[in-house]
Amino acid sequence: MWSGRFSGKPDKLMQEFSESVSFDKRLWREDIEGSLAYAAELQRIGILTEKELADIKRGFEQIKQEIESGKFEWKVELEDVHMNIESRLTALIGDAGKKLHTGRSRNDQVATDMRLWCGNQAAALNAACEQLMRAIVACAESGVDVVIPAYTHLQRAMPVRMAHHLSAHVSALIRCNRAFTNARRSSRDEMPLGSSACTGNSFRVDMNKLSRALDAEGDTSIGAIPASNSMDAVSNRDFALDLVYACAKCMTHLSRIAEDLIIWSSAEFGFITLGDAVTTGSSIMPQKRNPDACELVRGKTGRVVGHLMGLFTLLKGLPMTYNRDLQEDKEAVFDATDQTLACLRVMALVFSKENFMVNKERIHAHLDSGAGYMEAMNVADWLVLQGVPFREGHDITGRLVKYCEQNKKRFADLTAADLAAVDKRLKPELLKELSLEALVERKQVYAGTAKARVLERLAELKSWLGEK
Repeated sequence: MWSGRFSGKPDKLMQEFSESVSFDKRLWREDIEGSLAYAAELQRIGILTEKELADIKRGFEQIKQEIESGKFEWKVELEDVHMNIESRLTALIGDAGKKLHTGRSRNDQVATDMRLWCGNQAAALNAACEQLMRAIVACAESGVDVVIPAYTHLQRAMPVRMAHHLSAHVSALIRCNRAFTNARRSSRDEMPLGSSACTGNSFRVDMNKLSRALDAEGDTSIGAIPASNSMDAVSNRDFALDLVYACAKCMTHLSRIAEDLIIWSSAEFGFITLGDAVTTGSSIMPQKRNPDACELVRGKTGRVVGHLMGLFTLLKGLPMTYNRDLQEDKEAVFDATDQTLACLRVMALVFSKENFMVNKERIHAHLDSGAGYMEAMNVADWLVLQGVPFREGHDITGRLVKYCEQNKKRFADLTAADLAAVDKRLKPELLKELSLEALVERKQVYAGTAKARVLERLAELKSWLGEK
């Protein structure tokens, strides 16, 4: 490859150290797509004949078949996916293959390939994210009448419908989905093909035409446009940062979902039972049902966040323009997206009706125990409606909770005499307000946990997801 300039060959250790084909070969589809677009432009400006263009198309079709069938021979000495494919093309069709790289550099070639790949992967992440949201919404619909404790500081706060709690995670996933959509836009916003090594193509290729040719999605909201500066074009990896950031953000939310399910499935809570398909046993304790799917999602989050930090660190000190350091962007992007995609799919499996089972009796027993005195907010609210300033009502309610603790009573056990013993403003009619259901139904605001509001928000989520 370097025979014109170098008289010797790279040391075998250097070849192994510097090769990237072992991981960048997964860009082969995008590499062929970009090369076909570039070949068509070379034919338009007269560098290639119509026959040479036809030969290139035929050669790439054979290479595609060889790769898909596993017959393609990837050679480390050719360094990367680009030279492996170009070398095979030349072997198949002769001089036309040698002309393909006219005016082009691997710098704009790899930047183009990565943009195309990131856009495709972001679309797959969008789809997986939406599939998980559908699975959670289905679980939420079946849990509309199930009331569980809501927690702040991991201490019981107030009662909430399980559907409301699950919908909170869907709200977060909507933001993740938007981040993946933004990453798709970012991958298409400044196509570098035609920038050559760093200062622009020596031949009059039309970068607008090249960009449009690569806009395979046909989505006008994510239309490809050419880069405006060739130096920035070949060194820009902001689109990769955007995608890995979206993955890190999504994984952080998946980790929070996983944590809730791990807690809920513990013996101390027992709110849910996770199915055999997403749990494992213990090698020594036969009674165990370990929430491994959720734990692995939680663990992989650090790995993906680490890739984001690594990518930032890789980019922070690079001079203009392309530097070989940028070879190191691929494994971070590949693994971050692979792990996020796998975790989204696994969590959708966790939320399937076969694997997400709600233990209503156990939940009711927890609520009936009176632990946490979650009805307390009802007392404070009731006092406000009687004209008592909230801060005074807060103090009275706190004293009532203390009275219950000292006398080992639940709110459900209180009598009119108990109320009067705490404060004369606690009238007997308050007793009928001391239910968790009554407190839940007070939350009638748009974002509240009252049943009617929860059903409205679920309907909106289903509409957003395109369901009837």
